[in-house]
Amino acid sequence: MTDLTVEVYDTTLRDGAQQEGMNLSVADKMTIAPLLDQLGVGVIEGGWPGAVPKDTEFFQLVAKELSFRNAQFAAFGMTRRAGSTAAADPQVRALLDSEAPILTLVAKSDVRHAERALRVSPDENLRMIEETVAFLVGEGRRVVLDAEHFFDGYRFDPDYSLRCLLAAERAGASTLVLCDTNGGMLPDDVTRIVADVRARTSAQLGMHAHNDSGCAVANSMAAVAAGVTHVQGCVNGYGERTGNADLVAVAANLEIKRGARALAPGGLAESTRIAHAIAEVTNIAPFARQPYVGASAFAHKAGLHASAIKVDPDLYQHTDPARVGNDMRMLVSEMAGRASIELKGKELGYDLSGQGELLSRITERVKHAEAAGYTYDAADASFDLLLRSELGRMPRYWAVEEWRVRVSSTPGDPTDAGAEAVLKLRAGGGARHLVVGEGNGPVNALDHALRTALAKVYPDIERFELTDFKVRIMDASHGTDAITRVLVTTADNETGRSWVTVGVGPNVIEAAWEALTDSLYYGLATHEVAPNP
Repeated sequence: MTDLTVEVYDTTLRDGAQQEGMNLSVADKMTIAPLLDQLGVGVIEGGWPGAVPKDTEFFQLVAKELSFRNAQFAAFGMTRRAGSTAAADPQVRALLDSEAPILTLVAKSDVRHAERALRVSPDENLRMIEETVAFLVGEGRRVVLDAEHFFDGYRFDPDYSLRCLLAAERAGASTLVLCDTNGGMLPDDVTRIVADVRARTSAQLGMHAHNDSGCAVANSMAAVAAGVTHVQGCVNGYGERTGNADLVAVAANLEIKRGARALAPGGLAESTRIAHAIAEVTNIAPFARQPYVGASAFAHKAGLHASAIKVDPDLYQHTDPARVGNDMRMLVSEMAGRASIELKGKELGYDLSGQGELLSRITERVKHAEAAGYTYDAADASFDLLLRSELGRMPRYWAVEEWRVRVSSTPGDPTDAGAEAVLKLRAGGGARHLVVGEGNGPVNALDHALRTALAKVYPDIERFELTDFKVRIMDASHGTDAITRVLVTTADNETGRSWVTVGVGPNVIEAAWEALTDSLYYGLATHEVAPNP
């Protein structure tokens, strides 16, 4: 496939936006569209002008304010209504008014859908396809036909589904997209059906796969192998139900595994950054185990892996993570060996090579800590503090004498509830600080008390903000007597950098206290703030 070029067609802004819980504003779309262009996709489908008021407004803004370096813009719509003409149909006219150079028409290609959903005769459905395509081509636009439910329709009545494609081809459609709308196909189904269609038409064929069988990316690859040169999908696999084909994974597979041309030059190396940036706009947390661009895509945990990676990273990685803008990470856990600790230390900026006794001591400490409920997989900051401690580099910023928390509430009055934390510590040349912090819960009250006590001694703390707080009960069979683990995420408001610390205790308050204090310790240490205990 080294001489193969595949047109990558992104439908994140339309099909992807149908995902449950996603609601993209016009401003969101105006932010995402340039990111897709930076990724290097060939076509960006903006939405359905005329049918969705937000999309109509979006297309107007795109025409005035955006220009794309790599991508062409596409508008999505339906064929003309039954009993009308394409020229008179307002939805068809809205496609022309969008000013998009590419117009994508969805059409029924399953005879059952034509008869039961559209309630038209099979022949009328064919006329709707052919006449609408011909009209839009006559207006100087490139027309892509999305043959909806094609694979299911082909298995039921292959002759009719093919007639739908051939009607669009006769009318001048440039691309015939075979849609697995229900997402139930398997790769061998796709291979067989695409090969059949390829033998019947000379038009460019496309693939639009949904992930209901977990095979959207595999089906897209199978379609390309069978003759498809246009692939549709969404960044991060967004879409209704289980989503569409993850376009980043498809493009990476095409370029890295098959040597094909899919994205514009340089686009693949930006895919991790762009996938995460789009996730921020959609407000849907990135999936850590997403292929290629996930935070865990090149994360290694077992000691055996680490030993091999130390010799040659390619031994346990299917590709160089830099090719997709990602990076290798070492996870420190009870499964870690000395090689894991050494590599993780190097990642954090500590050279532990040749220090066998130290590595053994750290490894044993990690294993004992994880047995007690700690986890360093997602808490790099706490592991950094552990290394500082073992290396004798742990700064001493303050000394706590005592803390306590009181929670009060009035039964039947949810507004009369709160928490109060009393904290005694020494900092700032041994000065004793006794402060009271109030909050909407015990952890919030402790956080306020700690910051109040330290703010004048260490003003950098004002930059640090707790942004996430996760609680997990360890060994839940023990009920209320179980060990509690807390993960705290803290961000630097000036740089945007964030870090995670872990705390473990017999209750959520003690575990949270450890994670909170470690988060501030780590923030001060990494900002190289001088200790003033």
